[in-house]
Amino acid sequence: MPRVDIHAHILPGLDDGPVTVEESLAMARMAARDGTEVIVATPHYRDMELEHQTSRIVRELADTINAALRSDSVRRNAPSVRIFTGMIYKLDTSLPDLVDSENAITLNRTRFLLVEPPYNRLPAYVEDVIGRLLTQRLVPVLAHPERNVEFQRDPKRLQVLVNDGVIVQIAAGSITGENGTAARRAAEQFIRRGIAHVVSSEMHSQRSLRSPILSEAFDIVTDLVGEQEATDLFEDNPDMILEGHSPQLRERPARPRIRRLRRSWMRVPQVSVYNPFSERTQRKWQRRLRRATRLTNRG
Repeated sequence: MPRVDIHAHILPGLDDGPVTVEESLAMARMAARDGTEVIVATPHYRDMELEHQTSRIVRELADTINAALRSDSVRRNAPSVRIFTGMIYKLDTSLPDLVDSENAITLNRTRFLLVEPPYNRLPAYVEDVIGRLLTQRLVPVLAHPERNVEFQRDPKRLQVLVNDGVIVQIAAGSITGENGTAARRAAEQFIRRGIAHVVSSEMHSQRSLRSPILSEAFDIVTDLVGEQEATDLFEDNPDMILEGHSPQLRERPARPRIRRLRRSWMRVPQVSVYNPFSERTQRKWQRRLRRATRLTNRG
């Protein structure tokens, strides 16, 4: 199954994403060449509200981009990609009222709503707002929690939200280190703990920072937890969300308890083997080899 990207700023002129239709098309083509088949356009609601733009423009622009991509795919015999609609909202106290007014756009018109927490401290009302959204029969999809300092310090707080039914979306740029060391470590920790559901590009442009490329993050996650779980995060789980179904996290086997042995008078001599390449460098070249193999098979 091709990759599915549920968090993307790809529609022109709505927020801090592309400005022109041509830039949007170039981003979509880059994603398609990288193996992404479905992109959910999720402009910032706050930016649109400041410009007095309605949700109708989101669907109109998505239709325009889709028509151009279909024509482009036939003319160039290029990989196809489809644009679905959504929006991302600040996680604040006004959000449940916005939902009640029926002005909120969910992911592909399902019950899943993309929301983002602040990057610094979490306000005291966060759990209350999420609880109200759940009672409104919506499922909050929490964007890039690995960039929030409190979730970084206390992953158990995120675990509680996941237990309540919240979906966790990790940014590809956090996995690759583009969002900083703290975000990368938190992203890896959440994935290893099994409390992450989806990885998305959060694309804003063709440039390396927040670009449409997902393959590098996919390879890193494959090294962390294996290819099957990486496929869950990049393909199966986001596809289930767009179909209106909640993805299920894989159960983590309990870690065996290791008994500490008493020190003995006999010491085993340590033997060091010279390796000119670090483990990180070896993994980097393995990812490059896998990427080259995929591109060769795709071509």
